[in-house]
Amino acid sequence: MAKFLKENWFVAIVAVFFIGVAIFFTYDQNKDKLPGKSVGGKQVVFSVDDTNYTADDLYDRLSSDYYESRVFLSFQKALLDEATKNDKDIETNVKTQYQQTLQYYQNQYGYDEEYLNQIARYYYGYDTFYDYMLYSNKSMSVFKDYIKTNIADLLTDEKKAELNPRIVSYVVIAMDDPANPTAEESSKLKAAQDAWASDTYTAENFGDFAAAYSQDGNAANKGVFGYIDTKTTGIDETFLNTALSLKDGEVSEWVYSEQFGYFLIKCDTSDTAALLEEDDFVSEVLNMNEGLQNKVMWQKAEELGVSYGDEEVEKIIKDHMNVNESEGN
Repeated sequence: MAKFLKENWFVAIVAVFFIGVAIFFTYDQNKDKLPGKSVGGKQVVFSVDDTNYTADDLYDRLSSDYYESRVFLSFQKALLDEATKNDKDIETNVKTQYQQTLQYYQNQYGYDEEYLNQIARYYYGYDTFYDYMLYSNKSMSVFKDYIKTNIADLLTDEKKAELNPRIVSYVVIAMDDPANPTAEESSKLKAAQDAWASDTYTAENFGDFAAAYSQDGNAANKGVFGYIDTKTTGIDETFLNTALSLKDGEVSEWVYSEQFGYFLIKCDTSDTAALLEEDDFVSEVLNMNEGLQNKVMWQKAEELGVSYGDEEVEKIIKDHMNVNESEGN
C-alpha cells in the first residue's frame, strides 16, 4: 500500500510546507546574528549569502508558487477527467484501493483518514487523499494507453535487458531465526519440500502449492508477489537476485534467506504485454524516456482541443509542461 504515497509526475508540488521548514531552520540558525535587522524599513526574515529576505519578499514568492501550482493542478484534473470519462472501472477500483490503504495505515500506525488527507494537502496539493489516489489512477490509465501503443519505440531490446522486468510468485517457509530453526519450523520446511518434490505440484499449479504451504498473508493470493526489476529496492537481496535469474515459467531451488527462512520462487512471465498491466513497469518506461510524461499529457490536451481564455494561465500551464511556442501553436 505504501506505493500510493509515491510522488507522481503530474502533481503540482505545493512548496509551502517545505519552504516553511527551510525558512524556520534558516531563521533559527541566524536569529541571534540578525537582531532587529531591517532593510528599507522592512523587517528581515532571514539572510542567505548576504542576501536579505523580508516578509514581503517571502509572501510574494509563496503566493506566486502556490497560485501557479493550483492553476496547473486544476488544469491536470480537468484534462484527466475528460480523458478518462468513459472508463467506469477507475473510480470503482480506487474506492477499493482507498479502503485498503486507509485500513493498512490504521492497523499499522494508528493513522486516521484526516492524517492521509493532510498528506494529500501538504505534499501533493489535493484536498483529500482519495482525490490524490483517484487522479493518480487516471493519469496511469492515460500513460498505459499511450505506452501500449508505442512500446516498440519506448522500450528497446537493450533497455528491456537492462531492466530485466518480470512478474514473480513465491512460497516462504518463515523462521524467526533461520540459522537456528525450531523443530516445528524444520518440520514445516520438510513437509513443504517433500510436497514440492512429489508429483502433486509443478510449475503449472505453483499457485495451489503456495496457497497450501506458504507461511505469510500472500498465500491467500496464491503466492503472487507481482512486478520486480533490476531497480527494485526494499526486498530481500537473496530473493531479488534469484528471481531475476529465472527464465519464464521456471521455478528456483529452495533458497535460504538469513532474514526470512526459505523461499521457492517462480518467474511467472516477462512478456511485455503482461508487464504493461503493471503500474510499476509503466512507471519505469516513463522514467526511461525523459520528458515522456509531459509529451503524453500534452498530446492528450491537443487531442481534446484544449483552449485557454487567459494568456497568463496558458503560460503557466505550458511552462509547467515545458511546452515551447512552436509546440503550443
